[in-house]
Amino acid sequence: MECFLVTHTHWDREWYRTFQWFRARLVDAVDRVLDAMAADPGFRFHLDGQTVVLEDYLEIRPQRRPELERACRAGRLGIGPWYVQPDSLIPSGEAHVRNLLEGRRVGAAFGPLSSVAYTPDSFGHPAQFPQLFAGFGLGPFVYWRGNDDEIAALPAEYWWEAPDGTRVVAHHLWEGYFSAAGLPSEPDAAAAWLEGVARRLDARSGSGRVLLLNGVDHALPPLHTDAVAAALGQRTGWTVRRAVLDEFAQGLVAGDAVFRGELVGGRKANLLPGVWSARVPLKLRNRRCEALLEGWAEPWAALGRAAGSADEGAALRLAWRHLLHNQAHDSICGCSQDRVHEQMRPRYAAAAELARETTIRLLERLAGLDVDRETPWTQELDIAVFNPSPHPRTEVVSFALDPVPAFHQQGTSFDVHPLFAANLAVEGWTADGAPARNQEDPSTARQRPLPDLAPRTIEFVARDVPAFGWRRVPLRPTHARPDIVDEGREIAAGAVRVTAAADGTLTMCIDGRTYADLCGIEDVGDRGDTYDFDLAAGPAVRLAHVLTSRRRHPSGIETLTVRRVLAVPAGLAPGRERREVATVDLPLSVEARVAPGIDRVDLRVWVNNVARDHRLRLLFPTGAPAETFAAATTFDVTTRRTAPRPATEWVHPAPATFPQQGFVSANGLTVVAPGLVEAEVTPAGTIALTLVRSVGWLARVDLQSRRDAAGPTVPTPGAQCQETIEARVSLLGHADARAARDAELGLWAVAAGRKPLVQPGISLLTVEPRALVVSALKPADDGDGIVLRLLNPTDTARLARVRFGFAVAGSEAVRLDETPAAGEIRRDGEWLTFDVPPHALRSVRVRTRPA
Repeated sequence: MECFLVTHTHWDREWYRTFQWFRARLVDAVDRVLDAMAADPGFRFHLDGQTVVLEDYLEIRPQRRPELERACRAGRLGIGPWYVQPDSLIPSGEAHVRNLLEGRRVGAAFGPLSSVAYTPDSFGHPAQFPQLFAGFGLGPFVYWRGNDDEIAALPAEYWWEAPDGTRVVAHHLWEGYFSAAGLPSEPDAAAAWLEGVARRLDARSGSGRVLLLNGVDHALPPLHTDAVAAALGQRTGWTVRRAVLDEFAQGLVAGDAVFRGELVGGRKANLLPGVWSARVPLKLRNRRCEALLEGWAEPWAALGRAAGSADEGAALRLAWRHLLHNQAHDSICGCSQDRVHEQMRPRYAAAAELARETTIRLLERLAGLDVDRETPWTQELDIAVFNPSPHPRTEVVSFALDPVPAFHQQGTSFDVHPLFAANLAVEGWTADGAPARNQEDPSTARQRPLPDLAPRTIEFVARDVPAFGWRRVPLRPTHARPDIVDEGREIAAGAVRVTAAADGTLTMCIDGRTYADLCGIEDVGDRGDTYDFDLAAGPAVRLAHVLTSRRRHPSGIETLTVRRVLAVPAGLAPGRERREVATVDLPLSVEARVAPGIDRVDLRVWVNNVARDHRLRLLFPTGAPAETFAAATTFDVTTRRTAPRPATEWVHPAPATFPQQGFVSANGLTVVAPGLVEAEVTPAGTIALTLVRSVGWLARVDLQSRRDAAGPTVPTPGAQCQETIEARVSLLGHADARAARDAELGLWAVAAGRKPLVQPGISLLTVEPRALVVSALKPADDGDGIVLRLLNPTDTARLARVRFGFAVAGSEAVRLDETPAAGEIRRDGEWLTFDVPPHALRSVRVRTRPA
């Protein structure tokens, strides 16, 4: 037998303590590692598969950088391939790609990166991970959590196959990433103990190669591994090597065993599915940042460079780094102490603002504003409406009467911008000659014309905006055309109709079908923690009040707002077994919007969560039982089943919930809910989305929904989420991944100028057929061209047809890491064509030249 004793530490940057608390101990750990390497030429150490810890350490110990670099280059210190150890299921697939790209960029300055897809502690893994890892040349995949009952029949090494057929060797850590942690201080005693561990692990493998992981969370390395390895070899006659993870992986092979599917089971280790709904506001912020970066900033930075705008690569990278710091698995999962999550909020704000302001700069320059980007000094303004989709769109868009600058200095006096003055003076507007809504904006983020007067936002339907292009829309003042406001219960646009019932639920008629009781409410007690929901019995929730109001505008935009007040138990009763009898009034509002030319219903949902220890879900009955349904997942749309999974042998009960990456579709009804990660579809055909899950503990040891401990017992009053939570949801009458993405991204309007870099009406990118989804459109990581990535989420192979609105000098197939790949990119006149197999990603690098 050959044993690989890999000394390591699993390093959560933040968890039950803050980042700075953990970093202080990271400094101790890496100091010891470097000292050990100086004293013991055979010492090796694996730094947990992430490179951010190098940056964290060197900010405190910059003088030790040469030692770190020597250790990496000598192969004695294993680093990467991740930038941060992410949660596998909550971040988007493209966020995982950026994570690995940033890990490569940071690690390359130190030495070779590990090629092991090491993900030891994330709470389950998506089915497309083999395709992700293959796109970076990574493997094997070394992991601990997530297996269902299939693990009983699988050896330690097997082939994990993605839905597109891509395979990676997987190595399951049967005894965790800490199988050889806590070595006795006496070498012979340590060797005797390790012999038993090694024999158990070898019984599952049969390869004669055993991985002994000598480390655990936040632990300094032991200094007697040389003596322990020698004692184990002398005791058994085995070859015992102190190694980094790659040395074990180099000779690892899989036999004939193959597993296909996601890893979201709890047969061998806790899955901890409650993290999908812990601290929902964090998930919503995360998804919004991803949408801004992937859907807006990156595509327009790429297209803008082709049109002659400035290079925005540094801004994109900085925004992504802020976001990636929050995607570490104990951070985005919401299962850390309160101060950790308070410190996440500024990172989200920085990522979102960088993405937003970078996008605005790009769009305004493309639409013809000069480098100063001053709003033209006029009330009769032309605005540019941009479309981030590879097909033409008709969509509601808004434009704030917020010119830059709002005032212009003339000597010692200040002139008010005519558009800013219009907040006071103009009652009505037309957009493209049609009526536009003139709405008050109660936001505190905008400058007010007068202290008691809210600024205005103009809303209208922008029609036929070209694919990845823009339309010039004249915005002109006119007489007042206000909303008609009444207590009506029905709104309609075209064939789409929404009606409010007396109990506050909605009925929707769309695509010739009717769905009733939408936006129903389920509220139950939760005595769990951030890791797991744990049902608490108690009084039923009572509907205390319903108020409905309707607004209809001559533009055709109509809204129906339903305000409900729920009498909800205030929290748990003493003893934590039941909910309190005393109730609090919990307000929940839903605003439904329809508009001409748009075949969906958009919902704005907000709840002021004044209750504790409960789970509140929105219910969307589909009108019929459902055995199967579709849901967006990481880099795919997958078919799931509603039948409960047998879990008699599991250490953690099987959840009925699942993580979704944008939408869920059953019986023709598609609910688009970006950022509301936790969903369930019942056998009766009801789609349930978790809007709030309020708990007060990081982890507890008295749950009925979990047998084994999950984390430290730390009170987390912040996890009660007693705040206003707002989410956007859209309802479609058909399953369409592109339409779901359209609903999430919307359109964007900015002021237009006289010298556009791109003329209005031109499509800068068109992609056919509609079944293909643009997964990424970004500047190439090395600055050489544009990378376009398409996803085929269907069961049928597709021929991609891609046309750019500018001259293309050359194109080549690339992997996810943007290095050359096999695959032919063909030219058919103005079109590039290439094959995209079922459930596959295909990426192409395009180099541009001036038209």
